[in-house]
Amino acid sequence: MGNAQGKKPGEERPDGVTTPRPFVGSPLQYTPQVNMDPNVQGNMTPHASAVEFLGSLGAPAQPKQVPVVIVWPHGGRHVEIAGSWDGWQKNLTMQRAGRDFTIVRLLSPGVYQYKFIVDGMWQHAPDQGMVHDDMGNVNNKIEVQDYTPEHPESLAPFDPPPSPKESYNCAVPVQDDFAKDAPALPPHLQLTLLNVPPASDPNACLPRPQHVILSHLYCQRGTSNVNGVVLGVTRRYKSKYVTAVMYKPAKRRESMERQMAAAQSAGATQMSDGSTAPHGGAPAAEQVAPGQPG
Repeated sequence: MGNAQGKKPGEERPDGVTTPRPFVGSPLQYTPQVNMDPNVQGNMTPHASAVEFLGSLGAPAQPKQVPVVIVWPHGGRHVEIAGSWDGWQKNLTMQRAGRDFTIVRLLSPGVYQYKFIVDGMWQHAPDQGMVHDDMGNVNNKIEVQDYTPEHPESLAPFDPPPSPKESYNCAVPVQDDFAKDAPALPPHLQLTLLNVPPASDPNACLPRPQHVILSHLYCQRGTSNVNGVVLGVTRRYKSKYVTAVMYKPAKRRESMERQMAAAQSAGATQMSDGSTAPHGGAPAAEQVAPGQPG
């Protein structure tokens, strides 16, 4: 196996053939993957991608295309359209929507002629622009213009005016700021339903509340008739108005303290020597300690 002639690699055999030496190293170091010869031909055509790149740099920008809607409103089963935008080469099928047939085309600004093919017959729309071609045929005409807003200044980005520097300060509030009265209540907020006098007829409907009082919480202190606080709010649900009224005791804590004081005074008795004992229990001297016999 191996070298049948017993020759070392690189030695010449009797038949005149030299045994090749084994290759050491990566073939990429000796076999280039691209043509390394310099390009001496000066008239070679650049690659297509290079042409596109150079064209994008040197060629003028393509005109902006404007979407144009063309309508055939005169019925039919199948309607196609052909026009000068592609040299009358293709018949485009129009989409049906009820009785009308429509199509949307992206066209550059300019003047175009077109004609409809309704059920295999060439026709033009009499309610659209018309023109005679060189052969005397009547075609429809449309002029596509580049869209320009009526007020270009309205498309400019909105830049809010800068805030004045004097509006940024850290002035320490003075005593007069704390002594100021609360702002006056707007007069229209007094039109709440809680201020409406009760009607003589219990089945009478309340007047429709003003929208300015909706979702406002109203508070009324206790009166001679009601010893408490009345809270009310009016909300609107679709075409109906709902007014919720909640009554709360005005002096709940004071009444509880008064009741506790009365209970304590009623549960204690005054002794002759000035000491007190629980109501209904034995005097302090006669009480028996727990765990001792009586």
